Amino acid sequence: MERHKISAAFISFFFLFCAAGAFAKTGPAPQGYYGAGPIPIRNQMPLYLFYLQMEPDKASVTEQNKFDINAGYTVSNVTVSCFTPATSLYNINIDAEVSRMTLDLRYGLFEKLEAGLEVPYLSLSAGYLDRFVEGVEDTVGARTPRSRTRQGAYNYNYSFIYNTQELIGRKHSSEGLGDVVLKAKYQVMEEAGYSYMPNISFRSAVKFPTGRKKDLTGSGEFDYGLGVAADKSFFKRIRVYCGLNAVFIKKPSFFSVLDMKKEIFSGMLGMEYFFTNRISMVAQVTGNSTPYPSSETNALDDPGIDVGLGVNYKFKEKENVSWHFACTENINSAASPDVSFDTGLNVGF
Repeated sequence: MERHKISAAFISFFFLFCAAGAFAKTGPAPQGYYGAGPIPIRNQMPLYLFYLQMEPDKASVTEQNKFDINAGYTVSNVTVSCFTPATSLYNINIDAEVSRMTLDLRYGLFEKLEAGLEVPYLSLSAGYLDRFVEGVEDTVGARTPRSRTRQGAYNYNYSFIYNTQELIGRKHSSEGLGDVVLKAKYQVMEEAGYSYMPNISFRSAVKFPTGRKKDLTGSGEFDYGLGVAADKSFFKRIRVYCGLNAVFIKKPSFFSVLDMKKEIFSGMLGMEYFFTNRISMVAQVTGNSTPYPSSETNALDDPGIDVGLGVNYKFKEKENVSWHFACTENINSAASPDVSFDTGLNVGF
């Protein structure tokens, strides 16, 4: 699927979403049903890790003069083994586990405007999920024969070869501070004021080159992003989320020989169901286009598409504290991680 088709699909849904809201005879969710938001997870396939990615987010903003602190941990299991048929122009082998610990600080500057600072710490290693994932695959009969053992008996390997030139070649794990992101969100419409319309916000982000290129925890370049987020309640216990983003990237110096695109488009569609005012479940689909040139390999040519399922819990004793846990699975093999697990704690004050 080409990137313009992905963008068209998400844009079409966005307008259908707004139109559906106009005919819905339900107003905002009852008092006490506060949407926790979509699963805040990114495509942690290593070839996307060092670019700016605007995580799925709800449209509402942090209350003026208030703070929101989100501490998150995501671990992803990745196995990729592909090459250009006949010519072997591209040869990519990745057997890795990517861990991302994130501190996301947000502050309500004005009534409808929040500013945020995201500080990630990344680790690329052999990890601990290989045998667990294989066990699950064996249970459901979906295991790819020797998909992990053929790449080095569960060792860390990250290799990208183009035209016999090794652009990336690592056998040893690495970790360190990732690229820090400064972001902002402005809410242009509130569902509470127009019950037939959704909450709508515009988003922006700037990625600073604080990560180390040699450790592959950063690109060494600035990236910029713009996006729109929307959400609306239906039938009291359901909230639907959607988002569209465009990220403008500068290719890392280690990819200087590649004729890459300058932008990555992404989108999200999710639904949250409230079992109670403290417990909810989220299902979502996320997708992103590829910035890489045509290679006849699914790792570089296919868009990254993932489905996810998560649960949110708000603590009864402390209404401003919530926790979530989620799992995502790739649809397009090799364009995103085989499986990712995400958990996080949110505190507001």
